[in-house]
Amino acid sequence: MNKVITNKISDVSTAKIFNQLSKSADVIVITVAFFSDPAIVNKLIESGKSITLVVSLRPPTNYYSLKDILHNKNVDILFLGDDFHSKIYGFYNAEKVIDSAILGSSNFTNGGLHNNFETNLITKDKDILKQIDSNINEIINLSAKLQPDILNQYKKRYDQFKKAQAKDHNPIRTNSEHTGFKVSKNASQYLKFWNVVDQVKDFVGDISAEEYPLTPKYLVIDHFWHWVVIICDKKKLDKFPSKKTNKKKSIRTLFSEYCKWGKLEKTGYTERMGETSKEIIDILNPSNIKKLNKRNALFVYRSLHASHMPSQRFGADLGFIQNNKMEQIRKSFIHLLDDTLPIDLRIHNLIHKKSTYKLEQFGSSCIQELIGWANPEVMPIRNNKADKAVKLLGYEY
Repeated sequence: MNKVITNKISDVSTAKIFNQLSKSADVIVITVAFFSDPAIVNKLIESGKSITLVVSLRPPTNYYSLKDILHNKNVDILFLGDDFHSKIYGFYNAEKVIDSAILGSSNFTNGGLHNNFETNLITKDKDILKQIDSNINEIINLSAKLQPDILNQYKKRYDQFKKAQAKDHNPIRTNSEHTGFKVSKNASQYLKFWNVVDQVKDFVGDISAEEYPLTPKYLVIDHFWHWVVIICDKKKLDKFPSKKTNKKKSIRTLFSEYCKWGKLEKTGYTERMGETSKEIIDILNPSNIKKLNKRNALFVYRSLHASHMPSQRFGADLGFIQNNKMEQIRKSFIHLLDDTLPIDLRIHNLIHKKSTYKLEQFGSSCIQELIGWANPEVMPIRNNKADKAVKLLGYEY
């Protein structure tokens, strides 16, 4: 019997399968890179099982977890160095013949057994088990027995690791945080747009750095979009190359023309974008955004390309301030700029009409512009003009 399971997807977890196979085993061999869950081992020992544990003696293998079980007579702990990364669980009968095994990605940690996306093969196939048993024995033969002095030496390394981890604990959340939740098409397209802009940035980054050394490249490219849509001779854009190699040459030529135009125009707009962005970054930094006031909120709103015309013709800027409470604006801006959450989810939450983050007079273009203004070294500005420009350059998304 062979079965493949994945935590969070399959109807059973690795922990549940491990517990099931452990019940009928007399000897259990655990060879894993990382170990941090002594409670399970202690329960197995109490039930009369013999345990052989092989670990990599490096963080995040938990010093205190190893210390907890080191001196138990029914546990034999071995270790290998930093290059050990196997995860094999062998379940043996009283004659030390292997009956079943788990082979995959799960470490003997809470995450590996329960919470992480881990994929493992559960097998009782005799031919496969014979090979697994051989591998387990080879690993054991290469390992060294863990003695108290070696473990005490490891304590210093582990404590330093935990201290550093506590100072720099900023987990990156992924779309698994909202599994089964579908974001809007507009929100998901930002990622595709971003990929396009990054390719353009790769093409013209050296030119941008030379012509506008003090302005972030994403902002320079945003003004390039304006030139492509409004200024550029459209005959130059007819049948724009689709192949990357030809596209690179053509876009570099256009970008050089844009830079010459920008210098002749003498408005200094590209440079001023950089200065505006610095002001927005200061207003919206973590220490200031929580006390954001109406004056600064208006400055941010009026700085967006998408708000210029609506503000001039329809007073959209005043409507933005009057129709949204400052508390709500702060809350929504903080959420939009929270880089621990997936960007498509953040955009969706500000677009969706029923979301608690939705703001009046702050549509899709404003949302996807603010991301770029506030993170000009990391993320691009996206609005309707940017979408038109990339389509004129032959990109589709």
